[in-house]
Amino acid sequence: MPDELTVRRILGDQPFAEIGRPVWAVADARHGCVIAAGDLGHVMWRGTGQWLGHRIGVYEAGTLRPRHVVASRYPVCAVEPHPELPLVAVGTGRYDGSWDFQGELLLLHLETGQVTNLLCKSRQVRHLRWLEDGRLAMLLSPEDKDGGFRKGFELAVAADDWLSAPAGLVDPDDARHPMVESGLLHDPQVEDTLARLAEGRWRRRAEVRDLAVLADGRVLATGLHTDLECWDPSGAPTWALPAEGEGSVRVEAAPDGESAWVTYRGHRRDEGTGRLVDRAIAVQRVFTVDGDVVDTVDVPSAPALHATAEGWLAVRPQGRDARPALLLAPTHQEAARLDLSPSRSNSPALRVKHSDRLLYVDGGPGPDDDAPWIHAIDPPGAHGPATVRALFPLRWDPASALQPWYGPAVELSASLVHAGRSYEPGATYLDSREGTYVVSRQLPDGQTRWVHLTDKPLADLDGDERRVYVVYLTGEVEILDAVTGEVRARHTLRAHGHPVTPVSAAYRADQQRLVVGTLDGRILDCSVPD
Repeated sequence: MPDELTVRRILGDQPFAEIGRPVWAVADARHGCVIAAGDLGHVMWRGTGQWLGHRIGVYEAGTLRPRHVVASRYPVCAVEPHPELPLVAVGTGRYDGSWDFQGELLLLHLETGQVTNLLCKSRQVRHLRWLEDGRLAMLLSPEDKDGGFRKGFELAVAADDWLSAPAGLVDPDDARHPMVESGLLHDPQVEDTLARLAEGRWRRRAEVRDLAVLADGRVLATGLHTDLECWDPSGAPTWALPAEGEGSVRVEAAPDGESAWVTYRGHRRDEGTGRLVDRAIAVQRVFTVDGDVVDTVDVPSAPALHATAEGWLAVRPQGRDARPALLLAPTHQEAARLDLSPSRSNSPALRVKHSDRLLYVDGGPGPDDDAPWIHAIDPPGAHGPATVRALFPLRWDPASALQPWYGPAVELSASLVHAGRSYEPGATYLDSREGTYVVSRQLPDGQTRWVHLTDKPLADLDGDERRVYVVYLTGEVEILDAVTGEVRARHTLRAHGHPVTPVSAAYRADQQRLVVGTLDGRILDCSVPD
């Protein structure tokens, strides 16, 4: 089928990947499994539903394949398997930052995956222990911060049959004992435990922030724990540059595939003191054959990259202060410096894939200087020095109340398909609507060809003249007809039978291939038959 999408392999796959940053790991030999819990991190979720960033995984003891993966609203503070029954009690919770402690007491069936919240009121559950008489003992937080952060109330509860224990069985207000010290709410040896259980096959990974697929089939990826990594066409790792501080953000491969430009984020750790210090803001060019850094460009603030398929690159410092953008030729040499208006938004920069033009979003010129416009940078050539042209407003329908933010885009032969967060105000705040738009605009005048609106939170977008692949944080992929905008197919991405959270994507038409980077550090290599 032409719109079939199949995950053919997973790069960076490893045991316990589903839980993200681990906080607990407990082996249950009686029921042949390992219960591990962790935190996937944060994503900007705009649209319907909500982001649940904490995970509890039940893994087969022998193969370490996931049996069940459960999302939790709150961080996991305690994990305690039942000594006999196929059950595990999981305490979760946190301080909400203002006044209260919130959390749940989850009872997870190890065979069916059924989850029951035993608390009738929200409270942080800090410790758990099964008693010899069959009761479940717990340490509960006080209701609010006046009760203290490091102490809790003890409580033990019984059930006629724990396998059928009802929701809301436990009333936290029944705890009337003196408070005791809480102690640690995580396992400090958890990473060593996972590495031992996985026999060295586990290492800490995190979100794959950006991807590039080279003509020879190699895949480049940036992320939190790596400045750049390379995977060969068979899916095996070739090399990886360890991250300094908070890792890398964007990767833009040169047309010949021999090198790639990389941007970075955050801080680095001083080798002498071990403290985090400001990282020099730079864009580096890296050889793809071995990971050697060959060029470095220092910029005054966090940079955005705007590239063309021919190899022109604009390095544009972001921020509210006006700073010149650096224009690099396909030979990687400086060709010009351009004074551009400062950014007026905290949104990620417009990122146009497979583009013949250097496109970016800026405020003005236009009828309203505060309205974002899409601009084009014309490189120097026979016509003279580099110039900047305003093409059309980002907002395609001035009469509509819908307000678009900019994000990922793809340039086709005669159109620009761009997507981003959308906001439509209502009569009240509760009536307002947030979601995602995808719009196709004619080039160069910006006339609207089609608009696709959804409540799903956007992750990334790519495509070609026939299909546009819209990837959502929910794990869904919508395949749109590039000419009409019609939804031709929908898929939910899974790894080992469990949904993933995509955060980046790259499409290569000549390889019939869509690669998707996930929040847990894996890369789904998908085939897209022609």
